[in-house]
Amino acid sequence: MGLLRFFKYKFLLNNRQKRYASLALSIALAYASFGHTRYRSIGNGLADITLSLEENQKFNLDLNDLAKNKKYTLAGKWTLENDQYILKFNQAKRNLHDLFMGNAGFETYAEVEGKRTVKFPQKRAGLMINGIFCTRQPE
Repeated sequence: MGLLRFFKYKFLLNNRQKRYASLALSIALAYASFGHTRYRSIGNGLADITLSLEENQKFNLDLNDLAKNKKYTLAGKWTLENDQYILKFNQAKRNLHDLFMGNAGFETYAEVEGKRTVKFPQKRAGLMINGIFCTRQPE
């Protein structure tokens, strides 16, 4: 009886995939791009940095500059395209090129496009923000 159930289940799945492929694809894309991701700076005496990508497609970048004793919060919306996060900032309070492109000679971790957009790979284990490496936190 178990073998008959297996073939019946496989038949139903094959028929469902043919009829509802576009619906299944749109649902899969909608749920695949949603998720809570967080990047956080490793221990240092310069700054505490947290980048949170929330499930509602919004993000917050919190910078606590310990040297200057200033706190910044940048916000905006994020999307996922071609396995890359695209962050679109609401306002450019800081120069994004200086913020995401460190001059310490490290590999470029993010690509700055224009005054309000930053792009980086989804699978990257960390980001360089304000010259400080921020690791991806486990979900």
